[in-house]
Amino acid sequence: MKRRLAYGLLALSVVSLAACSETAGPDRSYSQVKSLVALDVAMVSADALIDDLAELQLTFVGGLGGAFAAPPPDRTRTVTFYDAAGNEQEAHDGATTASIHIVSEFSGKMGRGNWSGSVSRERDMTISGLEGDETTRIANGTGNSTVSRSRHNDEDGDRSYDMSGTSLITDVVHGVPRDENPYPLSGTVTRDVTVVVVNGPNGDVTRNKHVVITFDGTQFATLSVDGESFEVDLSTRHGRHPLRNRGR
Repeated sequence: MKRRLAYGLLALSVVSLAACSETAGPDRSYSQVKSLVALDVAMVSADALIDDLAELQLTFVGGLGGAFAAPPPDRTRTVTFYDAAGNEQEAHDGATTASIHIVSEFSGKMGRGNWSGSVSRERDMTISGLEGDETTRIANGTGNSTVSRSRHNDEDGDRSYDMSGTSLITDVVHGVPRDENPYPLSGTVTRDVTVVVVNGPNGDVTRNKHVVITFDGTQFATLSVDGESFEVDLSTRHGRHPLRNRGR
């Protein structure tokens, strides 16, 4: 049985950007501009990641029934339950449900620290390993997203982007019970990003960025943008800045 619900969604997603940078003037080298683009891609990717994990947490916390309650109007999802043989079930059964298929959508304004933007995200995920007395649950899936009027303001100046792209969630493992295992034990999220820098030192240019996020069971996930490394604090609250730059 499929249910259409609105709720506090997560993420994952992959991003493509069109950017307008007031800091990319004649006094700034192109290598510095590229580093700023990586930093801004990392911020948007970190926000999408925390949103992704929030949806997974809602699936686990308070029982599956509680996860589907009181959705906000800007988020929707369709949930389908399956047994071990792949047969669709009318409802979740703690003994026989083996996997859950979740298709979710979100549209609205987001903001964290020095970043804000209008975000649209879609995700298609399957959570498996649920049958019987499980000790782990595994998430796999895909996503796509767009971010318009993405604005970044810091000591390097003001920057603005439009974004779109795709993401891939691969074998993200959560321990059970969730309250004893708040962060993913392993797995990756990858995002492919196209960045169009507007009014940069070389005019309007397009760049492609590849983002890889890995988990190790701690609150800090490693996020790499074309080899430039950052840390994402997975415990970051709504509206707070989640990044630590390890490469600058």
